[in-house]
Amino acid sequence: MHKIVLFGGTTEGRILTEFLSENKIPSIVCVATEYGEKVLEYDEPVIVRSGKLKPGPMQKLFQDEEVEIVFDATHPYAMNISKNIKNVCKEENIEYVRVLREAIEIEDAVKCFSMDELISCLNETEGIIFSSMGAKEAQSLTGVDNFQERVYLRMLPSPEGMRSCLDLGYPMKNLCGMQGPFSKEFNIAQFKEIGADILITKESGNAGGFLEKTDAARECGMKILVLARVEEEGLSIEEAQDILRSRCL
Repeated sequence: MHKIVLFGGTTEGRILTEFLSENKIPSIVCVATEYGEKVLEYDEPVIVRSGKLKPGPMQKLFQDEEVEIVFDATHPYAMNISKNIKNVCKEENIEYVRVLREAIEIEDAVKCFSMDELISCLNETEGIIFSSMGAKEAQSLTGVDNFQERVYLRMLPSPEGMRSCLDLGYPMKNLCGMQGPFSKEFNIAQFKEIGADILITKESGNAGGFLEKTDAARECGMKILVLARVEEEGLSIEEAQDILRSRCL
């Protein structure tokens, strides 16, 4: 049985997976995609499962493995996923630990509190838009006036994500499929190559290369729009590791 389940797909998830593997702690790591599994480094007794888990199969997994504690290290903006994990843990009386990344405030950025607000702001501006928000927000960004010409998307190099963006009408030349995080210098070069005037990004914290993006945009004289995250309570990676040490080592 695996008493510990970790939901990852993030830098925090990767770091905790490596910690579990290095300390030979029997555990199951759940990631949403095959790509998310491929970028992980792990050995037995850690098991990695790819594919999105709905509440029913998630509950069955917890019951079958007699899970005692669940670490939720999913993306800060994956609110529905976190809600499902938390609800199932509550139903099964399983300890739930939310692993958060540190938030960063940028003084000269425009903060938007929803995608609708972000789209409205973009439609009040002119210029080329560089989105580092990934494929998940591609559909919402079709609400930008003349999005086929204005919006460039940087996302993980997954065939599914690229295909969905093409289906939405984005030209291939506007899609940048690559794995980050990226240096400030790389971001500057990419912004200049595209001729970007506006950076739109999620407040992804240090693990997501947030400062490298915003510092590069500022140096290029770009406007910065940030989609704010919902405030929630949780622990740092270090605090999560301390729990694992006390329980398993």
